[in-house]
Amino acid sequence: MPKLPSMKKVILLLITFIVVNITTHAQAPQAYEGKMEYQKTFQQVASIDLPYQKDVTEDAINDYMNKKGFKSSSSKGFTVFRAVKLDDADADASDLYFKIEKKKKDKDYSVVTLLATKANMDILTRPAMDSTGQMDKAKAFLTNLVPYVEEHNTDVEIGKQQDVLKKAQKKLNGYVSDSTDLEKKIRNLHSDEEQNKSDILKQTNEIQSNITAGDDVKNKSQKRMNKLLDEQDNIRKKLRKAQADLDETKNDLASQYKETDKQQQVLDAIKAKKKM
Repeated sequence: MPKLPSMKKVILLLITFIVVNITTHAQAPQAYEGKMEYQKTFQQVASIDLPYQKDVTEDAINDYMNKKGFKSSSSKGFTVFRAVKLDDADADASDLYFKIEKKKKDKDYSVVTLLATKANMDILTRPAMDSTGQMDKAKAFLTNLVPYVEEHNTDVEIGKQQDVLKKAQKKLNGYVSDSTDLEKKIRNLHSDEEQNKSDILKQTNEIQSNITAGDDVKNKSQKRMNKLLDEQDNIRKKLRKAQADLDETKNDLASQYKETDKQQQVLDAIKAKKKM
């Protein structure tokens, strides 16, 4: 099994993620006001750029809203959640129209756009100017989603890394099994070699004892000796091949121990990031 990462490595990883975490929080994404074209009109919207892939962000927001008791529906390219209060102090419910897209030229970023209307209001009848503070609430709503999306992304990273580690461990176990089989094979070949040597010695004695025997007996004895000698060469060839395979497997095993250890450290680091 892979060795546990050294305490020094763990400390260095933790320090790295603390620094990253501090920097990330210092530069946390903030929602901003923008405009969206909708059926030949321009609608005020709240948007936020998130450093996560589109599918991760989409799943996180759906999961967040579902846990709050809201089910999504689709309407004209939007994911819609109806009768939602933008904050605890909101007296009136709103319909939230989300559009989540991959950021142009950066597949690892997504752009979340939120168009909020009063409950059951047609978007086209929405006032051109916001006089109720709904835009500020929509921006705050998006900004407040960031920690949840971040946590969801970390969970996704953990899941992916667990799969990577599982594959590394499976490969490691394969090398361990191969190494064990080859060592057993070499032991058996050595046993066969010793037995064959003993048979050769017996056959040598038999040939010497049959020195005065007829040609037929001598030929049979020599034929058996030749077969034993050929078998000895064959065993030695198998031994050389098995030993070469074992040496290569041990090198692969050593490398795979390091790789598995590395992937375990990556997983530990991601989990440590989640706890910060």
